[in-house]
This record gives sequence, C-alpha cells and structure tokens, in this order.
Amino acid sequence: MKIKRVIAACLAAVMVVLPLSGCGNSSGEQQGNGSGHVEVLRIGTTYKNDGYSAMNSESAYGRLNYHSFSQLNLWRFDEEGKLTGDGCFFKKWEISDDNRQVTLHFDPLGSLKWHDGEPVTIEDVLFTFDYYKQQNMTWFLKITSVDQIDDTSIRLNFDEDEAFAFMNEATLSYYILPKHIWENVTESKKYTEPNAAVGCGPYKFVSADADAQTSYYEAVSDYPLGEITVDKVELKSFDNQSSLIMAMQSGEIDVMYGYSSSLDTTLLPTIESDPNIDPGESLNSATYQIVFGFNQYPTNDLNFRKAVRYALDYELLAQSIGGGHGQIANEGAVSPACLGYDSSLPENKRDLKKAAELLDQAGFVDKDGDGMRELPDGSPMNVKIALQGSTEIYKRIAEMIQTNLAEAGIRVSVDEQTISNPDYTKQLRTNSAYEIYLGMTTVGIASWTGIASYIADITMTSNQHFGTYADPAYLDAYSGMMKSKNYDEYSAAFKDIQKMNAQEAPGIALAIMKTYFPYRTDKITGWVNYPSRGVINGETWYKAVAK
Repeated sequence: MKIKRVIAACLAAVMVVLPLSGCGNSSGEQQGNGSGHVEVLRIGTTYKNDGYSAMNSESAYGRLNYHSFSQLNLWRFDEEGKLTGDGCFFKKWEISDDNRQVTLHFDPLGSLKWHDGEPVTIEDVLFTFDYYKQQNMTWFLKITSVDQIDDTSIRLNFDEDEAFAFMNEATLSYYILPKHIWENVTESKKYTEPNAAVGCGPYKFVSADADAQTSYYEAVSDYPLGEITVDKVELKSFDNQSSLIMAMQSGEIDVMYGYSSSLDTTLLPTIESDPNIDPGESLNSATYQIVFGFNQYPTNDLNFRKAVRYALDYELLAQSIGGGHGQIANEGAVSPACLGYDSSLPENKRDLKKAAELLDQAGFVDKDGDGMRELPDGSPMNVKIALQGSTEIYKRIAEMIQTNLAEAGIRVSVDEQTISNPDYTKQLRTNSAYEIYLGMTTVGIASWTGIASYIADITMTSNQHFGTYADPAYLDAYSGMMKSKNYDEYSAAFKDIQKMNAQEAPGIALAIMKTYFPYRTDKITGWVNYPSRGVINGETWYKAVAK
C-alpha cells in the first residue's frame, strides 16, 4: 500500500464531521450505587479458550476483543448500534463529501503502550492498515492509500465512495497492531507465539489454564483512555450453556458472554426465580431466514415465492425459534432492532387459501391426486432446502418448513449433504445452486447490510455473500446502503430494501427473537445492557463497579 506523509494544509476535501456518541466513561466516574472497583470479573462463555492472538476472532479471547478488551478496537458500535470512538483507538473522524476519504484522529501516543512495554507509535498505525491489506482482509482491500496528516491524524483513501460503509463494516475484529511483532509474520492465522496476544487495550493477557479452560487478564495500570473499574478478568469456557448457568447460580461466574449466541430459551426457567440473576433480555437484531435461489426453478417464480410466504405458520415458528418469547416478523424481513427498520410493512401471516390461489395461477397443480403439486409440465416438484448449519435448531426449523409447505401441496426435502458436508455447502453457495437456503443473519451482519447480504447478487471476495437476486432496483438500493455517507442516507436505502423484500419476496424472516445474556446483580452494578449483545461491551471495563 502506498503510504504518504502530508501536512494538514494539503487537505483539499471538504469534510463532514460525524457526531460521536458520548456513552463511555473516560473520566472514570463511578456508575450505579457502588463506589469501589470490581476486584475480579468472572465471565462465562461456550467459546473455546484458545487462540490468544490479535488475528484470531473465533476463540473466546478473540470474541471478547470485539469489545476493546485486550486489543483496542479502531472504533465500535454504541448502545444504539451507531459508530463511536469512545474507549477506542480513533476518537473522531470526518468523511469527505465524495465519501472516498475518511480522516481519523487519535490521542497523542506518548502514554499509550503495548502490553510488552513498547510505546505505540505512528509507525504501528500506518503498518496496521498495510498489514490488513496484505492479509487480504476484504474491506481493507478497498483502501488505495493512507496519508499521515500529522502526529495524531491519518487519512484513508478509497477507490469507491464507500468510506462510511468501511467504518461500519470494519468494526468488530480489527485493531491497531504492534509492528515489531507482526511485520515479519506472513501467515497471521498460524502465528501462535505468546506475543501474538500483545495489544494496547485495557487488559493484558496474563496466563491460561488449558485443563480448566480458563484464561486470566489484568487491567493496565494508569490506562490513558480512562479509569478502569474492573481490576482483573477471568474468562472461563464451558462445554454447554447448562453447565454455564449452573456455575452462575453457584456464584462461580458473574456474567455470560456469547457475542451472537444468546442463552437458549429452554434454560430461562432455571434462572427466573433467582433474585440475584438478571436474564439480560433485549430485542435481537439477528434473524433466522430463508432466501430463494433465483438461478433455479421454481424458486425464481414470484407467485411460488409468495405462496411459500403465505404457507408458513409464523406463530409456530415464533414459538419454536423464540422459545415462547419470539415475535412474528413483517414482510420487510428484518428485525425491529435494526437501524432503519420499516414498521409500516405488513406482518407475515399464514393464509393457505391465498397460497393455493397463487400456486394455481402459476400452474403448480396436483395432477395425480396425491396431495402434492406438480410442475406446470407435469413433472414432480421437489424443492430442496439447504441448511447453513447442522445444529438441532436448523433441523427443527427445516422440519417445520417441510410440514407447513406440504399442507399447501409443496413437497420440500432437506439437502442432507448440507448437514454433513460443510465443503459441499460452501460450493453450493459459490455456485449459486441452492433453491431455498435456510440460514441466519448474525448480529454483525444485521448491523449493516442485513438479509440483503444473502439476497443481492453482488460480487465480494467473501463466501458470506452468495445472493442471486439481480433485480436492478434491488441492486441500486443495496448500492445506496453501501454508498451512504450517514445514517439518514443508510436508513432511506435500507427501507427501500425492505419494501422490495415485501413486494418480491426474495427472502423471508422466520421470526423475531429476543436475546438473553444473564448476569448477577448481587455484587456488581453499573451494567449496561446493549440490545442484541448484552452487558459485556466497550463500556463494561469503565462502568462496572462493586456494590
């Protein structure tokens, strides 16, 4: 990557300053009724305790770093799901009028140090953006050059007008990296030396006990970003959520962390009567959904897709997926917890009579009297449903879909290879060869592009994007989201997406869920429960205090 050093006077672009959310506690002011530090915060998770590296985002350590823990986020999402620099490396930024540049500002680096004692320098900052590009990180490939403006500012230049999209997409698992550790590491995912965990976040990695599946961290003394109110953190992994909840009930752990893996609702009754445990309830931005393959027949037929939407039993799906706490989604196919949600669209509703009318109009009729409809040419209709995962909930949802559609005369069978062979599933997506794809929009995806990521026929390097819907208006709306310069523009484009989801039925959200990340309330206060994410977030380290 070309890195240039220029002076501030050379800035020619007119900048638009984005407001920052002041939801942090940089002053160190105590929150809640407590006034003392938490000596040890014990966090329970079901992610495996290994992979102590800034470049590992899948382990328990890696997931916790999504919240400026040991590694310091470039920026993060606040409680409302909007960008903030509070408790992060970059404090504020300006995006140019053409949306092709973002100027990032950070505090003077004199007092910020790596956990090995080395000072954080501007060379580390410049190196980081170059290194992520070398490692083929999708969004960093869009950066054409980085300019150093002065000792506390850099400017990122993009080849397309997607600077704001970059800010929202490169949020969770990217951090400023120590050049002296990573500059000679060519295969970052394979580097597992102890210094791979060195960061400049508020907590430094101390040790790990593989047998106990527990890792230990301590707060950095005199941390320049604010007073840390939690002195030590213990991160313990459990084989399952049942064991985790038992440990919470006994006081062994204080809080559950799961990123997008909420507590299974079947376990809620075990904690409902405990006065010292708050279930940590919030509305979930993530959704289970089906998307249709537009390269296959009959799923590329509008009447067929709408018939499927009318044939599904949404009350049953909400009950099963949400464990009695679910809600019925509307035809826009996104959660009310998402920015730009359009509440004006009609709610999904089962209507088998309407489904039958649409199927009849399209020529899908039962010609042999067996109760199952045939294709217009008289050949058997057997639509395959591919599953994103092999867990029980995917199998359970697929079974309900099969039963619901059979009641409308639509024969559906599960593509069993998608359960047993991940490579097959990946190839199915790559080849855009699926008919119905049952998957999930995670919290991270829901925070920006949502279900449209899996619907729109777009070209990305990630296998995550496998949509086949190429309608020009839909792609224009998707582009509108990606090229938005602020949240108002984003919301307008996202509402266009939802309206077309309602009109053309390229995908269906099966239910709206709630999340549950329980935490104890008897010893610690100052918890801030982020919707979809829980009380472990970028504010925890500065606001959680002892009672």
